[in-house]
Amino acid sequence: NGQGMLFNDQTSGDAASLQIVNSTTGQNKEEKKDLGSVLASIGSDILSETSKQKIIDAVKTDSMASYVSEGLKNALVTYLSVKPVESVNDNPQFIVETTLTSCKLLTSQSGVSVQVEATARIIDRTTGAIVWDDSETETVPIRSNGNYADQDKNQTLNKVLGAVQLASLSETEIQNVVNQASKSAGRLMGDTLREDIIKSKQK
Repeated sequence: NGQGMLFNDQTSGDAASLQIVNSTTGQNKEEKKDLGSVLASIGSDILSETSKQKIIDAVKTDSMASYVSEGLKNALVTYLSVKPVESVNDNPQFIVETTLTSCKLLTSQSGVSVQVEATARIIDRTTGAIVWDDSETETVPIRSNGNYADQDKNQTLNKVLGAVQLASLSETEIQNVVNQASKSAGRLMGDTLREDIIKSKQK
């Protein structure tokens, strides 16, 4: 409680490229393809080559890892009043390592979702011991306004985007909605941490 923490994030080899689950056929078959190819498989005449390339360029999994880490950081500051630091030169007591292990785009007739898998662990710098770790999988529909905190509050403004609608966004907007989905996974880790804190105080 109140200790300095250094936050590091990284992307594992499996998350370096986007994995695609095309559930439009109901078979939920996973294929490793580039994002443009998968969206085009929904209908070859739906997306132009320019649109496909824009999406490929916009979705960067390395930035998603930092958003997962940010969600966890916010939880640690809220529940334990930790003090985030910039480098080891600030002599943090703990190091928090967050790893994006998998990133999938789920496509279906009902819309597009991002599934993020990530792990996190808190390491005591003095002893090298892992004092807490967690692994979470979060599936978040990509929504028009990027608001994931209250998904059902306004169905008109907060509707799930389809593949064609996703392609119509700017590159910045595409990256933003995907990053916000990643941040949601970090918040889920934070909820797990909060529950673990409660259990530890009851012992």
